[in-house]
This record gives sequence, C-alpha cells and structure tokens, in this order.
Amino acid sequence: MKIDKGTVAWNGLMNCVAAAIKEWVPKPFKTELEYRDSLMRFLRECAPGARIEAEYRHSGTTADIYFKWEGFLSTGEIFIELKRNLRQKPQLDRLIGQLEQLDPGKHKIIVVLCGETNETLLSRFKKKYRRYWEGLETQMVILVKPESKGATA
Repeated sequence: MKIDKGTVAWNGLMNCVAAAIKEWVPKPFKTELEYRDSLMRFLRECAPGARIEAEYRHSGTTADIYFKWEGFLSTGEIFIELKRNLRQKPQLDRLIGQLEQLDPGKHKIIVVLCGETNETLLSRFKKKYRRYWEGLETQMVILVKPESKGATA
C-alpha cells in the first residue's frame, strides 16, 4: 500500500496509516525492537515522503514510532505504540500509562499488538479507550497482529 498526498487527502492520515499497518505481515521476531524496526521499514516503503522516527520523546514519555505527514491541505502526526505478547495485567497497566502520557484526547495513536495477546486484557483495553474511536474523528486505532509462520517482513 502506498501512502501519498492524494490518498491521505481522500481517506485521512489515520485511515491510511492504519490500513498500511493491517497489510504488514511480520515474521515472528524474538523482541519488540525487531517488530518495531520491521514496521518502520514497512512504513517507510509505504510512505517515502513521511518523517518516521523510532523512540520519539513526547511529553515525558517515549512513543515507539512517530509518523509525521505533510500533505496538500494539512499536516498530521501519529504516535505508534507497539507491544509484543500482551499476556499479563502489569503489561496492560504499563501500556495504559504510556498512552495516558501521550494524551489520546489530543493526539492520534495507533496501538499495534504483536505476537500473543490475551483476549481478556484486549477486551478491557478496548473498553477503556472506546471513546477514542467512536464518534466523528478517530483518535485511536488498535490493531492485533498475531504471529504468522510464513511472513517475510
């Protein structure tokens, strides 16, 4: 999927980046950093005109990936938080703390859950942040990327 000025103007930045991440098929990596680097490479291929940075410092926290876009009519930014194997409540609590510092009420955030994801924790997480994707303007997207045996990215 290519992210260009026309598709962003037509579909919106959040929809374009989320659609691209849905197409990303990572191989089963051993670390979260390997997933992050693979996703960054993929996004750079999809959006060569975007500014994409790892470990972006913002408001006292660090986003895994920062995606900045300059288009025809506007600019936009998305913070991407990636988590590998969300299996325990302390991991969920840490993720929620990171997101709260990014302020989902003011910033667009995509959460990418790679590997194993506990369905109960995912349900709690979605319930907590439901208000950010219901309504007219989506502030948050949650994408689950289970491990894929035949992946190449």
